[in-house]
Parts: sequence; structure tokens; C-alpha cells
Amino acid sequence: MKKLLFLSLSFIFISTQVLYAKTKRYKVESGMVTYKITGSGNIMGMKHETHGHKTLYFEDYGNVQVQETEETTTTMGRTETRHELVKIQDGMVYSVDYKQKRITKQDMSELMNGKDMSKMGKEMLKNMGGKKVGEGEVLGLPCEVWEVMGSKIWMHKGVTLKIESNIMGMTHKEEATEAKFGVSIPSDKLKLPDYPIQSLEEMMQHQMSTPGRGGHQPSPEEIKQMQEMMKNMFKSK
Repeated sequence: MKKLLFLSLSFIFISTQVLYAKTKRYKVESGMVTYKITGSGNIMGMKHETHGHKTLYFEDYGNVQVQETEETTTTMGRTETRHELVKIQDGMVYSVDYKQKRITKQDMSELMNGKDMSKMGKEMLKNMGGKKVGEGEVLGLPCEVWEVMGSKIWMHKGVTLKIESNIMGMTHKEEATEAKFGVSIPSDKLKLPDYPIQSLEEMMQHQMSTPGRGGHQPSPEEIKQMQEMMKNMFKSK
């Protein structure tokens, strides 16, 4: 169940923030946002509690961005931590695994098939069954409010400032506690750690050759499912 929630939220964030290569993804040149993460649920008598934080740094209208997440989940007294960083630059996505000390990369522009990404943002949400449900505010900033895949999203100039999800009894909330736009971003905030870099295919082969490995990384089958969902989302209707 936690894996399903993780995949669903990952897919939503990929769709709303990642897949806009070499275009003005956001309507603001640069920014830094800090989020508070909370979550809870009770499935078959097992209680889950999640808390943590996330930071987002971007420049060049989102063509370059780094998003780092640290959270802790407690299930029936057992605690697990997740620390990940995702960097997007010129359509290439780099995912950092701090536990394994490695970086996985994928060229997401391969899924675009030459589409005009300047028109894709809201079309992507609609293709996922999403719809705009109103206007709102986060930190006093005006936002469009959308509903998609069991989640509600608040976006300011294309930047997600808040997301609330309720998926099969698991609730999850990420809300900006501080947001600054049009500011200079320190270069060190956009750097990757000094870990070896491998392709997504290489990572999948490694996972299949090492069964039983724990952690929050989705399985190769789940990654393939997400890729198929993204491909279907980009198909013209």
C-alpha cells in the first residue's frame, strides 16, 4: 500500500513538475520553496504516520531544478526513512539513491516525440483525468486548484505549492511553508552528490540481479508501468 501511494504521488509530481524539457515550465525565472510533509493511515489495523520536509530550487524558468525530500514513516512502531534528490536539467532526470550512493539518469525527452511542451502542462493533467476545480491561495500567493488521481494540487505560476492526497485510506500532504521567487539560487543548491551515475536500464538490471533488496525504490515492473502511463498520457487524442 505504501508503495502504491509512493508510485501515485511520484507520477503526479513527475507529470506536474518534471516533463517540460527546454521550455519555460514555470512563469517565473527562479525560485526556492520549502515544504512540510505529513501523512497518516490505518490499513488492516496497521497505523502509518509520516513526517518530513522537501526543498525545491530552480532557475531558467524550471529548465534546471533540484528537489530534495527527507521523510520518516512509522508503521506499528517500526521506523523507515527516505532521503532522495531529483535533478532535472535539459530534459535529463537524475535520481539520487543516498542509501546505495548512486545516481540513476533517464532522458525523459524520449517520451515527448517532438511535442510542443509549452502547451503540454494542463493537457497532461487533463489526460490523466484531472480537472481545474477553482482558485485558492498558499502563503498568500494565488493558485489554480486541480484534482487528479485522488489528489488536489495548488499551483502558482506552474509551481506546485501544495498537494493533498487520499488514496485507499492513506492520506498525504505536502504544503509550502516558505516560497521565494525571482531570487538568485546558490550554485551548490543545484549540484549532484559525487556518486556514480547509471542509466535507468542499468539500475533495473541491477535490481533484478539482487532479489530481496529492501528500500523504497519501485520495482522494475512498477517503473515500466509508470513509463507506459507516461507514454499513454502523451498520445494525441
